Amino acid sequence: MIERMSLGGTPFIGIVAFSTEHATVVRTGIPEGKMETISSVMGSTTIASTVARTDLAGIFLAGNSNGILIPNILEDFEEEALRAAFDIDVHTVNTKYTALGNLVLANDRGCVISPELAGHKEEISSVLGVEVQEGIIAGFKNVGSVAVATNKGCLVHPETSPEKMEWLREVLKVPVNHSTANRGVGYLGGCMIANSKGVVVGDISTGPELGRIDDMLMEE
Repeated sequence: MIERMSLGGTPFIGIVAFSTEHATVVRTGIPEGKMETISSVMGSTTIASTVARTDLAGIFLAGNSNGILIPNILEDFEEEALRAAFDIDVHTVNTKYTALGNLVLANDRGCVISPELAGHKEEISSVLGVEVQEGIIAGFKNVGSVAVATNKGCLVHPETSPEKMEWLREVLKVPVNHSTANRGVGYLGGCMIANSKGVVVGDISTGPELGRIDDMLMEE
């Protein structure tokens, strides 16, 4: 399923929400009807919560079905809410680079991290239970913001080279293709949340963009 919507007035869903195969966190103040739609589309447990006293869940959270990575700036009650809602490891990464959602690209088969998190490579691998490689995508260190990966496929910024796409295919163990969302935006991680069951993407995304998302990210 693909659902186009805005959250809190923004089509940049991936900034204000975060999702794995089984867990979804959205910004606070979302109408109950939208919460139910998101939960149905993603096929996941969904909660509304602040993260670091902001509504930027997608900026600060990263992970896969084995674990969720959180920065050390979360409030105790926020961390407790995540642990209570999701039956997986919720692990604090102690780093000054707190925007983990922008710096980590992961599915249940592999993970790419920004060079800024190189010192946490083994730690992240242990939590997520997958091989972790360090790299950049299309010249950007914020690998989580310029790509989206599920267990079905990966979409990347249009300027990503064929060589980098092949490298991503080897690390994440899924097909890789170029795309945009939200009418031409290459920062795909900021435009949507996705897993192999569904996608919630900004409501200004075009038909061709939806077609590529459908083809690459979701199981038949």
